[in-house]
Amino acid sequence: MDHFIEKLSELLKQPLPGWMAQKHLMPEGRELKSLGDNLHPAAVLISLYPQNGEWVFPLIRRTIDGFVHSGQIALPGGRRDGTETDIETALREAYEEVNILPEQVEVLGLTSVLPIPVSNHIVQPVVGYTRNKPDFIPEPKEVAEIFTVSIKSLCEREIQYESRHFKNRDWEIPFFEIDGHKVWGATAMILSEFRTLVTQLI
Repeated sequence: MDHFIEKLSELLKQPLPGWMAQKHLMPEGRELKSLGDNLHPAAVLISLYPQNGEWVFPLIRRTIDGFVHSGQIALPGGRRDGTETDIETALREAYEEVNILPEQVEVLGLTSVLPIPVSNHIVQPVVGYTRNKPDFIPEPKEVAEIFTVSIKSLCEREIQYESRHFKNRDWEIPFFEIDGHKVWGATAMILSEFRTLVTQLI
């Protein structure tokens, strides 16, 4: 399993597939916005750990709080605080939201940034791993549920589509279904690039 980690670390140092991979899960009608100074920096953590001979990582279902991403499936993460780096932001947010201890995470690298116009953020995904399963504890104000997906399962997911009505018309929304959850939007776009990378390794 260490071979997978070594190869993934090497891949993350190479030119990334970026937008060409992210766009496969881009919802129809999503507003495209240039990477301007008005976007708030944020970071999320793809935190791998070994389980039953596979590498898995956690996803969260956000609480219903009335904000833009209320109730959605996401990677642990959030907005940068002060002078933090992207890596520091991702590790802090993952600790606060699901209790992944920062000192146990070995950071492997970064995937491509992704602007999220609807919430005015630009998100940097950080990829890392821990040697053992973290002692997950959801932060109740932000996290309603924690569940995991394996690398193999992610790579086997077929892209599905559903129609949603907003702005006075129907739009086609691509998503992954994982454990009965619909993973769509920014999280799906981030995972689309990540699985493009790890598909080369399995």
